[in-house]
Amino acid sequence: MVDDEQRILDAFRRSLHGHYELDTANSGAAGLDKVRGAAHPYAVVVSDMRMPGMNGAEFLAEVRERSPDTVQIVLSGQADLADTIAAVNDGNLFRFLTKPCEPAGLARALDAALAQHRLVMSERELLERTLDGAVTVLTELMAAAHPVAAARTETVRTLIDACVTALRPADTWELRLAAMLGQVGLMAVPPEVIARATDSTDADAEALAMYRGHPRLTRELIGRIPRLERVADWVASQPVTLAEAQAPTPRASEEPGGAAQQIYETVTAFVVAVESGLAPGTAVVELARNPRYPAAVLDAAARAYRSNDVRRPRQVKGRELVVGMLMNQDVVTKTGMTLVRAGEVLTESHAIRLRHFAEGVGVVEPINVLA
Repeated sequence: MVDDEQRILDAFRRSLHGHYELDTANSGAAGLDKVRGAAHPYAVVVSDMRMPGMNGAEFLAEVRERSPDTVQIVLSGQADLADTIAAVNDGNLFRFLTKPCEPAGLARALDAALAQHRLVMSERELLERTLDGAVTVLTELMAAAHPVAAARTETVRTLIDACVTALRPADTWELRLAAMLGQVGLMAVPPEVIARATDSTDADAEALAMYRGHPRLTRELIGRIPRLERVADWVASQPVTLAEAQAPTPRASEEPGGAAQQIYETVTAFVVAVESGLAPGTAVVELARNPRYPAAVLDAAARAYRSNDVRRPRQVKGRELVVGMLMNQDVVTKTGMTLVRAGEVLTESHAIRLRHFAEGVGVVEPINVLA
């Protein structure tokens, strides 16, 4: 409960004692400090409208950005009616109560708000569990059908998990799904086309055009799933080449989900940069020049990339091929025979056979792998 009149807060604390877990603040700024420092998001926030420094409308807008599932109630005087109407129109208020408000009336409003919060959270939990299960099945199918797309997905997911742990954005369920679904469109691009498109020394215009279209295809697929429209827009904006990653693109970071979207865009740009051949530190320096990518996210992604078990692009000789490497190009003998296709994960028999050819007939080197 936020009100600049301490006597009102004291009165409500006395009347509501024993019925609710209640925190109070006597200004909008103090209320935001409580919201930021809370171990869990508040179920309900009740705010006065006319307060010095930050009025109720401004305070509730900040709360909505940081804790979108918190139910909001305005408790205001008749003199504040115009400001209150504006707050109702601009936000998502659950109740509007007028001063003076009897304790029994406030208690009824709080009970209804808590019931609304439980309903919202139950719906959220059901949606997240349903989507998580479906997405997990899809990523398992991806691993079997398209190892290159699966490897990219695993790298992005690992780095995003590390960024979430380090930065603790307010809401992460959409970010988690974006990490798992963002490369689905890549399954429509043959591994050999990906290898040609991402080879900076021999980029193929036709292959590059097909490869660059995979985020748009992903958006079309994800956009058909209810409640994932925003995730679809995020993945459509991900860069797929180093030039795209470095190009500044204005975005509204103040929109709901802005922090999560920045994490997704920054991590995918970082992955593109390192897959293009930049060392992690160099990728951070290059991308930090673009205001689109927060330094804190770049640093967290780079630390995770160096320390976590993620597949990294490498160039190896035939005799260096080992079990578990993911081929990022076809492996061809010097006589033109294809031994292994791009996208295959080397088994023990593959590795032995390739080393045998490398020492005998010879293979075209270096070989691009993800390992």
